[in-house]
Amino acid sequence: MPCRLLVCEVSANSYNQNSVKFFRKGLSYLQFGVRLVGDFGNAQLIQKYGALAERSGFDFVWVSHDLFKINSWVALTAVACATKKVKLGNTILNPYSCSPGELASYIATLDELSNGRVVVGLSAGSPRFLKWVGLDAKKPLTRTKECVVLLRRLFKGDIVEFDGEEFHWTKEAYMRFTPFRSTVPIYIGGSGDKFLEYAGESGDGVLPILFPPEYVDHTMERITAGARKAGRDLKDIDIAACVWFCVSDEGSLAEDALRALIAYYGPGFQEFRLNTIGLTKKDMEPIGIAVKEHGLESGKKLVTDKMLKLAIYGKPDDCISRIEALQRKGVTSMALGAPLGSNPEEAIRLIGEKIIPYFKEN
Repeated sequence: MPCRLLVCEVSANSYNQNSVKFFRKGLSYLQFGVRLVGDFGNAQLIQKYGALAERSGFDFVWVSHDLFKINSWVALTAVACATKKVKLGNTILNPYSCSPGELASYIATLDELSNGRVVVGLSAGSPRFLKWVGLDAKKPLTRTKECVVLLRRLFKGDIVEFDGEEFHWTKEAYMRFTPFRSTVPIYIGGSGDKFLEYAGESGDGVLPILFPPEYVDHTMERITAGARKAGRDLKDIDIAACVWFCVSDEGSLAEDALRALIAYYGPGFQEFRLNTIGLTKKDMEPIGIAVKEHGLESGKKLVTDKMLKLAIYGKPDDCISRIEALQRKGVTSMALGAPLGSNPEEAIRLIGEKIIPYFKEN
């Protein structure tokens, strides 16, 4: 099949590096991002959705970075070549399956190609998935912290001789080309207390996993604690809530698109998360058994309306009310993820027509 990637329009001269400020500062409205996962299709389809997201008023396009799925770097390059303004990020890079040195080269190259639009989503990754390829995710927080230090120094053009607990680099560790920007915003992902506190201490942004959205109270407590510890102003940190999101003008279609997702992942959720919407692991056990013994379709039939609250879903007005609740708690960006709706393309348009304008006009 011939390549259909659009030609990038990049002009380094149009970017005034001296005027760079962290992009949350001064914004009075909620920002919106779309999370495109490898299940959406091939790179050309992700490119199409990314371009549509920009036209629909989204501020970010995030592409999932998962083992054995569509490669996020290729997909983001495709999106970069079809867009001009939207910020581009991965959810979520990890310092186990790829070294910080290679991550820095990928990030800096894409940042140059996109004229300075890259943001970095970074965390330790899923230990379960890393075990698929024989990687043992020991000391996840330490490794993530050291990776952040290494990336920031590499972007600045430092010679990064480093002797840490996880990484041991010689004086030959430095970029062989000049990064487009000396500072690239780094968003720390995750859901554990220690990661959330570290994100408040050091992240330019946070990508907290809010499945369900009601877990926001505990999440904000930990991020705030980390920010206070470091003497930081919470207003300088973009808190980009990662939520399951499904919207349709016909609410029933949005519900149906969610059931498979909840049937697959829900039985593995921690008790304390489920408790925030009045559920327990015991409630989810029959679904896990059904999926294991009879397949996903069988598990879908056991997903109750109460379980759907793990996501934000329904008609646009239903979604707006739950997003407003998160905004009141301190969320500054929404990272809206799969399945978005029974028809992702229509869902992106609907968000651009009925949800984003509501928050940018009010």
